[in-house]
Amino acid sequence: MVLVAAVAALLAVQPAMAEPRSSILGVSQAGSPLLLYELGNGPRRVLILGGQHGAPEANTVELVNGLLDYFLANPQEVPPGIVLDVLPVANPDGMAAGIRQFSSGVDPNRNWGGSDWRADAFDSNAVFRVGLGGPEPFSEPETRTLADWILGTRPALVVNYHSAGGFMFGARGGLASDLSGAYADASGYSWPSPGVGGQRSPLGYQASGSMNVWLREQGIPAILVELSTSRSTEIERNLAGLNAALSQLANAP
Repeated sequence: MVLVAAVAALLAVQPAMAEPRSSILGVSQAGSPLLLYELGNGPRRVLILGGQHGAPEANTVELVNGLLDYFLANPQEVPPGIVLDVLPVANPDGMAAGIRQFSSGVDPNRNWGGSDWRADAFDSNAVFRVGLGGPEPFSEPETRTLADWILGTRPALVVNYHSAGGFMFGARGGLASDLSGAYADASGYSWPSPGVGGQRSPLGYQASGSMNVWLREQGIPAILVELSTSRSTEIERNLAGLNAALSQLANAP
């Protein structure tokens, strides 16, 4: 409860004490910028993104903006040697139009070129939809822009916020497992392992062409957090999880 009160007080009254560096990664199909903020210094980079599924998951945008505000007000909380790259709105067209998809109708988290990509895919309501994954992997400019940045930057960790489910996904084994475990332990989110020991995916359907699968196949640790509802930001538990993962990363060999 002390952490909850402290975070709430900081976000409510304390002005930002640092200025982030900012850049435009590219533009959406409707011409909106994909705006990235950067703070901290060092060789290890951590990408934090929200709003991949547009307005229906607007609480993830609010959460990522809240995390950015916290670290701007408390820059000393970014561990030495780490840069935070923060993309609050990964799908600005979906935010503006009140939809989950890109302007083209392709799902932002079904268009990644992992080995499980399919042109036809299940949406977030478990409805199978023709063309939801796009005509080919990385067919959408927003996906290509973010993938190019990731391949050029090789972040040490990617944290992607969605809603709603109340669990998280993260790879098992090596540093990826250490980072996911630290986040899960500190945040309290369930961290299932589908296919291990008879465990099933909490989704109830196959999310083909997802960013997380592609990142894993690129050897990049990734955490996908499903907030418990589509309303609350759950900033206290996610700040605790993120700080734990950052500390784990900063102390990794």
